[in-house]
Amino acid sequence: MSTQRLHLPPAYQHALDEVERAQMRAHYSAGNTALGSFDQLTFGVPLGFYHLAAGTAHGVQVLRQGQYEQATRSLAPAALLVAVYAGGKGARVRLPVPELRLEALQQMAWQLAERLGGEGLGAVARYVRASRESAVFVGAGGEPAAVALYEARGSVPKAQAWLSKAQGERTGAAGQRTAAGKGLGGLSSLVDEVTGHTREVVEAKLRQAELEALGPRLPGDAALIKRLNTTLDTPPPGVPEGYTLWSEYVTYRQRRLAELEQGRAVEGPLRWEAYERMRGAFARGLAFERVMVALLRADAVLPLAQRQWLQGFSQPRIETHVGVSKPGVPGIRFADVLIIEELPPAGQPPRVETFSFKSRNLAPFDGDALTEQLKMDASAAQDYYGGPVDILRPSLKRRVQVQRVRLVYEGGALMPEPSRLKASMNRVKKDIKGVEVLFQ
Repeated sequence: MSTQRLHLPPAYQHALDEVERAQMRAHYSAGNTALGSFDQLTFGVPLGFYHLAAGTAHGVQVLRQGQYEQATRSLAPAALLVAVYAGGKGARVRLPVPELRLEALQQMAWQLAERLGGEGLGAVARYVRASRESAVFVGAGGEPAAVALYEARGSVPKAQAWLSKAQGERTGAAGQRTAAGKGLGGLSSLVDEVTGHTREVVEAKLRQAELEALGPRLPGDAALIKRLNTTLDTPPPGVPEGYTLWSEYVTYRQRRLAELEQGRAVEGPLRWEAYERMRGAFARGLAFERVMVALLRADAVLPLAQRQWLQGFSQPRIETHVGVSKPGVPGIRFADVLIIEELPPAGQPPRVETFSFKSRNLAPFDGDALTEQLKMDASAAQDYYGGPVDILRPSLKRRVQVQRVRLVYEGGALMPEPSRLKASMNRVKKDIKGVEVLFQ
């Protein structure tokens, strides 16, 4: 740009100088100082294009053509971040370089700062700088991919899994709202004493689901969360008045604030959209669990030769939501279903098996992301419910050896394509011993 300026007529050079001075004044005005400082810190000069020039001519050319993956090999990470926001639609988009505007850059910086904070921004920059795969992932996915990479602590497969899950379940909870604005009910609507979903069980399972949720959270800063409490006075745009889940979310935020103030929690609360997605998936999971328990009870009364699930038992006893603990593993977990043999062979301990049910939308997952998610779930099932466990329920209290752990996913529309699933299942079977992964 500076070279081309020398070839302009004097009046044009003067006009260009005036424009640049006006941009600088606006850029560092009182309301824009923070964003201006971020831009300068990240890209080298106020207008944010220093590293585009510092990169090779080849890098700028392939960026102009929209070839992000190739551009990342020759442009500085800062230049990639410019391309991220301006494009963010994948390598097939043809992006003219003049569209890389300061306003777009500032908006991306603001959005990431709001979601991740200063430390989060620094972490994303380190991940992008350290790995070409990370740079390509963020370059193709834009701001959502940057957030996913942060949540996954720089692991691209885990980030892909996080992003696929968030996108796949984004409409899950919102889609359950009715025209009257009722939608998902409160916790009382999930209680079902007949199937073992007592209020205590539902609350315990919801606490665990919240801890494992992969959505964006507010920082674990009690003072900050207290200042943000004014945002809870009215529901966010698009959430109808009287929506029961919003009231539940407000209570959840207040409870987490109290836990942070008392030092009983370290993680901040989920943001509203993430909480709503989590609760939608949680309600769907309880419904799937009820279906599976009914199938197991029906299977138990069939002759041994006709059974599908409980062939290894003479007289199976089916117990749901059984509290268990494991030697050396802190905390209590609730096994979805525990099967124990009531008529073991003489002198032998009873056979014990456990079931873990997952209603997870795996349809958008692909390749390494699918394998990573299956392995994480299978490993958790084995760690919590396999091998030696202490049954804590008073009527069954004892230490047992769990011979078989089965992880059962809800199938149908939530399943990935069979061609993708087969390879991932084979890798899980090879790497995670003692867990059988099934789809129902």
